[in-house]
Amino acid sequence: MAGRPRLPIGTFGEITATKVAPGRFRASTRFRDWDGQTRQVTASGSSANAAKNALKDALAGRMRIGGTGDGLTADSSFAELANAWLDDLRVDPSRSDGTKEVYERELTSLVLPTFQHFTIREVTVGRVEHFLKTQHAKSYARAKHSRTILSMVLAFAVRREIIPRNPVKETSRLKKPKHVPKALTVDQIRAIRAAARDWRAEPGRLGPRPDGQVRDVIELMLGSLTRIGEALALRKCDVDMTADPPTLHICGTIVVRKGVGVVRQAKPKTDESNRVVAIPAFAAAVVRRRLARIAGDDPDHLLFYSRKGTPLAPHNVRRTFREILKIAGLEGADITPHSFRRTGATLLANELGIETAADVLGHTSIKTTKDHYAEPDRSVDPMPAAVLEKLAPGD
Repeated sequence: MAGRPRLPIGTFGEITATKVAPGRFRASTRFRDWDGQTRQVTASGSSANAAKNALKDALAGRMRIGGTGDGLTADSSFAELANAWLDDLRVDPSRSDGTKEVYERELTSLVLPTFQHFTIREVTVGRVEHFLKTQHAKSYARAKHSRTILSMVLAFAVRREIIPRNPVKETSRLKKPKHVPKALTVDQIRAIRAAARDWRAEPGRLGPRPDGQVRDVIELMLGSLTRIGEALALRKCDVDMTADPPTLHICGTIVVRKGVGVVRQAKPKTDESNRVVAIPAFAAAVVRRRLARIAGDDPDHLLFYSRKGTPLAPHNVRRTFREILKIAGLEGADITPHSFRRTGATLLANELGIETAADVLGHTSIKTTKDHYAEPDRSVDPMPAAVLEKLAPGD
């Protein structure tokens, strides 16, 4: 004899209602859940119809939303979903440890304060739209990061069939404020160099004398257009002083790991950032000076290092750089170590073309170089002036 036919996933059988107590009824039916299991689902009410209607409401929610095997449904809290996403992120081999730490930090600081008390179902397009506009009022970068993290978490929910679509994708496009890259002027570079040379070197100053590392980092970044983490990650074995001109192999960066501290990561920011760049004579002189200090050390010894021989922390170098800017009279001028990359990118783009600048910077696209690094050259070929002279008035 054939058994009872199997229900399609997400459907239910006949609903029956029974009286369980005076003025209390229970409705029940069989429901085939998203994991393939058929379960008895019940709901109660003050009458048979009320119990059946309550059961239908519960079934409607179960039919719209799939289960996940870990108990998450659309009625679970967003905080639970965020924790599940973090667990999945931590075992993702395609993400670096640094990226995972950034995502977790941004989730905690930017997204959870707003959505942690909502259920997943309650994170609607309207609420996300309002959230992003509030973030955008503070800064475009804050809104952009918030949108990215929230979208990844909710995309995870879509893949688990907890929700049918990602509400972030339905929100308005974030309008990025226009930004024009700004290179340092010759006078600014001269002032920074003088301040770096004189930093903590005045007569009568107490304490240990500076070792000149920040001064050398500045020169090397100017001559190689490296990011600050890339410059601090250079090792003895990454340098080829026999080449003409000398070269640096950019193949790592310095990062700060949660619970570990400052470490050298054996790859730069992107695959395209792994590159070999030639350096000018003034930067080569710095490298020779650094190599002389570690002449008897292992090939993997860093060119820049702390008094304990550990990597220099980028945030410490940036703090010293801010003090140097103050000495140079450039405090508040919106200058950071990244300004050296923009300055070199502008020079290379104007002299050799934007493609060359992108290659040296380690960019995957010239659009990044053009939009964020190379200050546009607004000068026009002077030849038209000679042609227009034909329009000059006669005697």
